[in-house]
Amino acid sequence: MPLLEMLPVQERLSSHLPEGHCRAEDILELLQSPPFRQQVDAFTYVLRTGQIDLTQFGIDPSKYKFTVVSFLEALEDSGRA
Repeated sequence: MPLLEMLPVQERLSSHLPEGHCRAEDILELLQSPPFRQQVDAFTYVLRTGQIDLTQFGIDPSKYKFTVVSFLEALEDSGRA
């Protein structure tokens, strides 16, 4: 919750949410919802099993052991390059 209360984080996330659902409480509720958790788990599975072509995101898969967090970090790294 403290991270979500930081204005820049909340502003960046709110642009991806329906209008009127961008308060920190709304974002936290979404992140804790069973459908969202299921999607994160499914995405993690796809990353770990190699069922996704990471090169389409500009990521060299040999450099990372993938989880959702490491995927996001790799995206961030590739954006800096």
